[in-house]
Amino acid sequence: MDTNERISRYYQDYKADMEAARIAERKGNLEGARKLYRQAARSLCEMASLESGETRKERTLHAEQILAKAESLGKTAVPAAAAPAASAGTAPARGAQRNAAGGTADGNPWQSEGIPATTFDDVVGMEDVKQLIRTRVIDQIKYPELYDRYGLKGGTGVLLFGLPGTGKTTIARAIAHEIGAPLFTVKLSDVLSKWVGESEKLISQLFDKARETPTSLIFFDDFDSLGMERQDDGNHNNKIIVELINQMDGFRQNTNTIILLAATNRPWMIDSALMRPGRFEHHIYVPLAGHEARIRLVKKNLGSVPTEPGLDYDRISDLLAGYNGADIVSVVGSAKLAAVQRAKETMIAQGQQGDSPVTFADFADAAAAHRSSVKPDDIVRMKKYAAQRGIALPDEM
Repeated sequence: MDTNERISRYYQDYKADMEAARIAERKGNLEGARKLYRQAARSLCEMASLESGETRKERTLHAEQILAKAESLGKTAVPAAAAPAASAGTAPARGAQRNAAGGTADGNPWQSEGIPATTFDDVVGMEDVKQLIRTRVIDQIKYPELYDRYGLKGGTGVLLFGLPGTGKTTIARAIAHEIGAPLFTVKLSDVLSKWVGESEKLISQLFDKARETPTSLIFFDDFDSLGMERQDDGNHNNKIIVELINQMDGFRQNTNTIILLAATNRPWMIDSALMRPGRFEHHIYVPLAGHEARIRLVKKNLGSVPTEPGLDYDRISDLLAGYNGADIVSVVGSAKLAAVQRAKETMIAQGQQGDSPVTFADFADAAAAHRSSVKPDDIVRMKKYAAQRGIALPDEM
């Protein structure tokens, strides 16, 4: 993943956490809001560490403002690990602190973000994917006695794979909501440490914390970076993978149910040992949005803004074939901005405020300026990987 893609991913995390934080605050869930505001600030710090100049300064200042907002909500202070990261304009020293909110009394640095507010209604389209998830994950939690009768135990590993920007993280959050499980989100930076034995310890502590509730969900984002195929050179990831395998093979000794979910854009990079039965054995392909889903995405992101009469959503969807969800959101934003510019010019010329509807031409111009970020090479590799594993992919990737 190149720098721009990483910045984009952190930005999406930042937006999602800020939106969820505001909802939690409005509902009076101050503890949840504090945690989410901190997570948003840390995403900004991650972005700042990849940027320079004025942009980096602005990110850092914004992170400090969000941390101050979190502190103002009440009793829990801003964690010590977060404040220096924001003031320095660099990422937190250890990623586990993203979930930690300062750690717990037992010294375990992990703390879940609670049960997300995201639901399957937020996952546009992908009905086949949702059905697979209900069968392989959710129903095991909702109907445990039925699954027990057929010798199917709770606790499973599911790999969500697909092209970048298809909504895998949103799906993970929706699953946690559907099963009422606290969510632990893990990236490589959350467990990578220069100290000998520290990374393995963090993985072990993660599972210890997940065992404290009847059901929990651990979500490994960008799993290809964490579970990358082991090398013979003593690579640091080797020990992480061994510890992860040890924890996964211990599922049947758990007194609770742990759902393991991982997302990747490059499944061919993942160590084969993690793909064996009892580990990440269920593979679910998350596709690009189809025709109807693209229409729903466009309408959702247009919201209540004025549009020209008879706006042809079918033609707009055709323009956006092959775009991922993030691309579509950007195109809609550009189309709305074009309408704003016309409204501003009218206001300046006529001295009065008026609306300028979004037109099909705005979408055509926006789509031409913002080409799909999906790379043809990635499509070729994804098809090859799916064929090797006997997984059928839709005609429209």
